[in-house]
Amino acid sequence: MAEFTPLSFSHLIIATITIALIVFLPYFFIHKADRSKKTLIITLISLMIINHVMDFYYEGYLIDIKLGLPLHLCDFSSASVMLYFFTKKREFFLFAFFAGISGAGMAILTPDTQYGFPNIHYIRHMIGHAMILLGVSYAIIIDNQRPYLKDVHRVLIVLSMFLAMIYFINYLLGAPANYWYVAEKPPGTNVTGFMRETPYHMIDIYILAVIVCYLIYIPYLIKDKFNRRKVI
Repeated sequence: MAEFTPLSFSHLIIATITIALIVFLPYFFIHKADRSKKTLIITLISLMIINHVMDFYYEGYLIDIKLGLPLHLCDFSSASVMLYFFTKKREFFLFAFFAGISGAGMAILTPDTQYGFPNIHYIRHMIGHAMILLGVSYAIIIDNQRPYLKDVHRVLIVLSMFLAMIYFINYLLGAPANYWYVAEKPPGTNVTGFMRETPYHMIDIYILAVIVCYLIYIPYLIKDKFNRRKVI
């Protein structure tokens, strides 16, 4: 089986299809009955839980328990999506929006898997992260949720607090624990390959995360300015 490369034909096709589903699938449910929407939500939650169980089995049970705990950023995003569906609280949407789009979005474009399609780890990686973004997309398109500029600052503060906590957890667990990739860069071909070596890579990752969080808010900033001009 060929090793994964971000520019492989199979990955480009699968990533394109995945992004298209994330963007367009919720539109088909806008005018559907509540029962159909609940079915979609249950499907998303079920797939996320199945992915977490498989993650724990493959990494925590078969390799090392320290690797299989649900403590990665995308695990937090997945939990936020599920909590949002159960509570409809905006705070959970906001965390999933910024952490999910920046984290899961990068994970879809550059998976940290050794092998590409049709390797089972690649498939579950893509499905698990796609469900996070589908949850965010559902909240935006069907529930009319959206962030505001002040939310970017708030979420970054929360993420910074979580980051400090994760550093402490990694320290307590010891090697080979590497949650949020604070101990060393993630495996595979990804954006961290252009960053400085450990431990300075976390400074670069943090700066990139801040930039990405503000970048993904820009479409809303442009939309709001355009709407204000229309009113005037």
